[in-house]
Amino acid sequence: MTIKRIFIRTTPANPFKSIQYGVFFLHLLVFSLGVAAQQNGKGQAFDYAAIAPHPRLLLNKGEERQVKASLVRSAELRKVDGYIQAVSTGLLTQPPLVFKKEGKRLLAVSREALTRLFYLSYSFRQTGNIKYVQRAEQELNALCDFESWNPSHFLDVGEMCMAVAIGYDWLYDQLSERTKQKVRKAIVEKAFQPSYNKKEAWFLDAHSNWNSVCNAGLVFGALAIMDEEPEASIAVIERAVQSNLLPLKTFAPDGNYPEGPGYWNYGTSFQVLLSAALQSALGSDKDLSKAPGFMQSAYYMLFAQGPSGIYYNYYDCGNAVAPSPVMFWFAHQLKDPSLIYNEMALIRNGRYTKKGADEDRILPVALIFARNMDVSKTPVPVKKVYAGHGITPVAIVRTNWQNNQGKYLGIKGGSAADGHAHMDQGSFVYDEGGLRWAMDFGMQSYITLESKGVDLWNMKQNSQRWDIFRYNNLNHNTISINNQRHNVKGKATLVQTLESGKELGAIIDLAPALNLNDELRSATRKAVIVNDAYLQVEDAIAAGPGPVDIRWNMVTPATAAIVNDHTIRLTQKGKAMLVTFKSDVPFKVVIRPSENPEAYKCEYGDYNYASYNQPNKGTVMIGFDAKLPATQEGKFTALLKMEEK
Repeated sequence: MTIKRIFIRTTPANPFKSIQYGVFFLHLLVFSLGVAAQQNGKGQAFDYAAIAPHPRLLLNKGEERQVKASLVRSAELRKVDGYIQAVSTGLLTQPPLVFKKEGKRLLAVSREALTRLFYLSYSFRQTGNIKYVQRAEQELNALCDFESWNPSHFLDVGEMCMAVAIGYDWLYDQLSERTKQKVRKAIVEKAFQPSYNKKEAWFLDAHSNWNSVCNAGLVFGALAIMDEEPEASIAVIERAVQSNLLPLKTFAPDGNYPEGPGYWNYGTSFQVLLSAALQSALGSDKDLSKAPGFMQSAYYMLFAQGPSGIYYNYYDCGNAVAPSPVMFWFAHQLKDPSLIYNEMALIRNGRYTKKGADEDRILPVALIFARNMDVSKTPVPVKKVYAGHGITPVAIVRTNWQNNQGKYLGIKGGSAADGHAHMDQGSFVYDEGGLRWAMDFGMQSYITLESKGVDLWNMKQNSQRWDIFRYNNLNHNTISINNQRHNVKGKATLVQTLESGKELGAIIDLAPALNLNDELRSATRKAVIVNDAYLQVEDAIAAGPGPVDIRWNMVTPATAAIVNDHTIRLTQKGKAMLVTFKSDVPFKVVIRPSENPEAYKCEYGDYNYASYNQPNKGTVMIGFDAKLPATQEGKFTALLKMEEK
């Protein structure tokens, strides 16, 4: 392969803009050295000459029969299949998508494109009905006529590239040659080329979900058009298998995802799709899926849903549970069908077949990855405690898995400097009786903040990000001292996990997160479910040379009332819980409002929360205030027990 050949292949009718072309040329020059080495028996990760024929992405030619056989065995899978085909039929009369950005994002359009092309292509492969091909071809042409796929926000490109790649590959034999040429040209010009512009392709050096999503989309595109654009496609794949090592590092050592379950569902889903596509097309993912902690992350996601039916939604995560179709891949790979326990329940209760979450767009992979499994035999998980260290340490306890029974505790450490982080180090959630009693506000919609000019992505100590009501430490289920922010650079670590005996839970070292100027000599939080009967949260704090004001806070969706000087009663949906505090240090129990942030003073200073803060209807905060004298040690205990009738 020569540089000249690369130049010809990747610049059909529209040459690069000078700066893009220059960067692209340099990257391909570097790659060409690797190709030369491969021609001498070295260099390339894969034997590209052995690529599978179309269709090659995720579901190879003839494997539709396995999917059909699995539908015969499972009513749940038939339900999902029927839903996908019904949506596809509904698309037949809808017009193609148009280029329409929301703020800086085209992402909503890209995600709808992925839904449409994946569903239509799947429906054709299951039924052979050409009407789905005709509608998909109409969509492909419209998408490839877009002025761009919005590379300034490259997630939009990643998902769009995956969408058109699936349509191209799965419908390859049915599409017109004109359409196939247009798709190849669009993938090269609208996806590959901007991925060599360093300003737009910063994700290549990132450890976040951006890397997984964008590289997955690009690799799908490369695998799809490999036959006609070999050099450009090989360059993209070779680059991706190196770049993609970065986000995989974040799963080590135990699999807990640093950005929370919502972003696990995003980043990890695309990470699985990347591995699965490489495996189906080239026979191997070059051990990407064997990265330390990656396969174990399935257990993290299994535990992320509480018996209340909502997520442990720390950081920028909503609490609404969404389908995780890639759990079928983990269950098959690990030969542990208990991993799809939650997914099968979501299918039965209709969540898989009710449009309402971004994860719906990859729904067909549930059927693809389940095709060789007997999903009718899904055992109940038996493990009660999950613990993960790494970037954002977390411990989760679930005492009973059946019928939303049992008690559920989640507690975390980490640092506010991490991706999508909040100042919530030491925060916990708690479920009992099928209800969430201690909750997290979760994220606020990015567009509601960005549209008001909020400096949302500045993670520095005094950033405006921490003036957002839902994001700062004052309004999380944690300890704050002296009405000051948590230390952005301080990481709360998981000191000990308690996995047997009468106490199930964990101990977190909070001192690095609480201290700005060595105000505390030590601070630990122990949160445990005791004898499967109640939750106990115990904070041991030692003051430094000066006195320290302590704020203990817990957010709840229940109605709260002070019973006496050490007890608050919570009620919701006909159930009641008593929260009892005790300490050798004087304290005052308090109820703090949370429904209308802009009406409240921010204790960081003498100002109210801004009007850009969204309301938090149906919530209130409880806790206590205390003053710990200089050099003194104090122990503060909170007991959460259901009230006996």
